[in-house]
Amino acid sequence: MRNRRIALMAVPLVGALALAASGPQSTSRVASSSTNVPPMVLSVDPGSPLYTKNFNPFSPNALWAQAWIYETLYYVDGQTGHQTPWLATAYNWNNPTELTFTIRSGVKWSNGTPFTANDVAFTFNMLKKYPALDTNGLWTSLKSVTAKGNTVAFDFKQPNVPDFNYIVSTPIVPASIWSKVKNPVTWTDPNPVGTGAYLLKSYTPQEYVLVKNPHYWQANKVQVQEIEFPAVSENANTVWLNLSEGKYTAANAFAPNINKIYVSKDPKYRHIWFAPGGACNLLMNLTKAPFNNVKFRQAMAYAIDKPVVSSKGEYGYEPPASQTGLMLPANNGYVDKALVNQYNYHYDPKKAEQLLKEGGFTKNSKGQLLDHGKPISFTMIVPTGFSDWIEDSSIIQGNLKQLGITVNVQTPSISTWVSDMETGDFDMTLNFGLNQFNPYFYYQDDLNSLNSAPIGKVATSNYERYDNAHVDALLTEYHQSTSSSVQHRIIDQLEKVMLTQVPVIPMFYAANWNEYDTRYYVGWPTASNPYAVPTYNTPDVEMEFTHLRVRK
Repeated sequence: MRNRRIALMAVPLVGALALAASGPQSTSRVASSSTNVPPMVLSVDPGSPLYTKNFNPFSPNALWAQAWIYETLYYVDGQTGHQTPWLATAYNWNNPTELTFTIRSGVKWSNGTPFTANDVAFTFNMLKKYPALDTNGLWTSLKSVTAKGNTVAFDFKQPNVPDFNYIVSTPIVPASIWSKVKNPVTWTDPNPVGTGAYLLKSYTPQEYVLVKNPHYWQANKVQVQEIEFPAVSENANTVWLNLSEGKYTAANAFAPNINKIYVSKDPKYRHIWFAPGGACNLLMNLTKAPFNNVKFRQAMAYAIDKPVVSSKGEYGYEPPASQTGLMLPANNGYVDKALVNQYNYHYDPKKAEQLLKEGGFTKNSKGQLLDHGKPISFTMIVPTGFSDWIEDSSIIQGNLKQLGITVNVQTPSISTWVSDMETGDFDMTLNFGLNQFNPYFYYQDDLNSLNSAPIGKVATSNYERYDNAHVDALLTEYHQSTSSSVQHRIIDQLEKVMLTQVPVIPMFYAANWNEYDTRYYVGWPTASNPYAVPTYNTPDVEMEFTHLRVRK
């Protein structure tokens, strides 16, 4: 699996959800006794509707605060690929199958004990011992991980260059604590000890609070003394009201007409930067008819009016995505223009009807599209509260109705939606984008059959259940190659698969929703200073919260 939450800087899991918090404090309230500014209030962590105390950074149910507590070896910017040393100061590929990291000295865990290379080796060997924790599948290619002095060596069974990104994005935990845990898979880590800038101050099911870690190795760079995380629910109207009233220092909420309801209320201090991300995909369950017919999938790529979905459903915040899946314009250098022009995917209902006829589909006297004599009708699911995705679904529903297809839209809870995707209990849905500069990770995440699973079993990312031995072989060849020209050739071939097979339909480039108030804190990442992607997740917060400072 390629864990979107930990390893690849995904667009935040609340993504399109307009978040609402229970009882947040206003950023204009009385300052705390220890500082001249109030604590930061972040509306980023969804409760259901309350929190469950879980800070295990490897758990899919971990509270978002784990990103402020646990750190990684390097920070890799998902939009540029730029690398910043973190718990490691350097690395070297000794040969295509051996990667060595030099571990930073002088770092302490939040309980005051030294952080060492042994902690790094322990973390990765723990993933080997408990495969359920190895959500990035590292040990499918790793042979051993060993510490010697201040270095850690990763030996691979065969070359796997992209695994560097997964390794450096893995949170490191203290061996002295985790080695005593009976089952780290189910452990909720209620009193987390990390190397990060913050530690847990207090916790209730309604709100938890982090406070600056006095042992932090970059303590001089951390000016935000305290962070409050009120539990976030799924009531979009409430979050819009709270945003309007200035009750958050920052949030990652989708809101229609954000300038009107948020920025315009106090334009001197209120700002937004929706950093562009990877493509959000329309997923079709390829184990079911009619989605297992390639002509039907191609027709869908012409039948859906992406520009209207972008402008109306996404309020113009998220531009239409290329069917190649490439993150544009960042990946313009990979685009095979001749191939893209050959297929020329755009809104074209007549082309869609032509492809449906070629696929053997017919219509009855009522104008209903038939598959083997039966009207085509299926369900599209999007999570409740995802107001933009719900509008997107309505547009898609209308587009397909013109072709005689009946689409029923349902809005299950977030947890049900995730479970349905993972187990393949869906017909059609939308899924999040991926903040990753290298296009390999997009294709690996969505197309590799290793990330799929039989219906009823949990797939790790290939939720549509795409299975293509040729694609698997291409992805294997890519990660075993150190040649940029070979890798480029492989990306070209994967583009062709996206255009000819349409395993998924990239709909729009996901925005990293991000509203922030500079009344008390400045130094946020912006379009003019994009030093980090503001996902409020691992590992981006490492970079962001060592840049934020108190307004003078």
